[in-house]
Amino acid sequence: MRTFKISHLSDLHLTTDPNGKRFEPKWSGQLSGMNDAFRHVLASGPVQNSDLVLVTGDLTDRGDLKTWTHFVRMVAGAGLKSRTLAIIGNHDVCGLNARLGWPKRLSKIDLERACNGLMLAGQPYDYPWAKVVDPRVVVFGLDTNNSGNLSPIDNAVGRIGTHQLQRFSELLARHRDVPVKIATMHHSPNIPEPATAIRRGQAPMPLIFRWTHQIPPEDRRAFRNLCIASKVRLVVHGHLHQAEDRRVNGLRIIGAPATTEPIDLKAKAKRYRFYQYTVHANGGRVTVDLVTV
Repeated sequence: MRTFKISHLSDLHLTTDPNGKRFEPKWSGQLSGMNDAFRHVLASGPVQNSDLVLVTGDLTDRGDLKTWTHFVRMVAGAGLKSRTLAIIGNHDVCGLNARLGWPKRLSKIDLERACNGLMLAGQPYDYPWAKVVDPRVVVFGLDTNNSGNLSPIDNAVGRIGTHQLQRFSELLARHRDVPVKIATMHHSPNIPEPATAIRRGQAPMPLIFRWTHQIPPEDRRAFRNLCIASKVRLVVHGHLHQAEDRRVNGLRIIGAPATTEPIDLKAKAKRYRFYQYTVHANGGRVTVDLVTV
């Protein structure tokens, strides 16, 4: 049986204006050129030769429908529309500025806007969902975004909730016989404590950063326990713009770098990174590679 290849892209931050700047500021200035970078990545050999292009959120920088239209056109132009599967991130859903209103009403507005974008792109929008992309592979999608947030302080905070966890457990049971289960979410289900980060050879994240980007402990622990019990092969996410491949209690969790952010901002010839997963034979083995194009 032939291999099945998945290219994992994330945090595209596409803009309405091709020269638009990314919302997150950097000391060196706000990043621009994400649309051109995405076209470059889509045209690369590894992506073109993939059986599935999986995007883990923040497809747009500000969630507007016009930018969703750009995403659809670029994917279709690259001949990848039928091979693309995407979930939403906080930039696709949440308000990025301070705003007034009841969170429940704002949440409804946020989710309707994101669903319109997903429908335009032909993507599933009823979370959580499961999609069998190959007889050996099933992909699960969860919405971990804090819809209805009131300020930029908490727009990046993660959420899962008991309803999604219950439904996720039902979907896992339904697809128990598929050998390769891949759970996708935008937020990380494991931002390490400082001591753990140092032990992994990483710079520890400040407390405020972990608080504003993390899924609540009860949510992330319940999610990981469900994955372990159901033998989920990979949990893949974006959000942190960092390339991470680690194991937590035996569960392999992979965080994607921002696909449209160059490895070296100062280099004349820009290079970009993303993960690629290869399912071998009957699904007994899955290899992970960090690809540069």
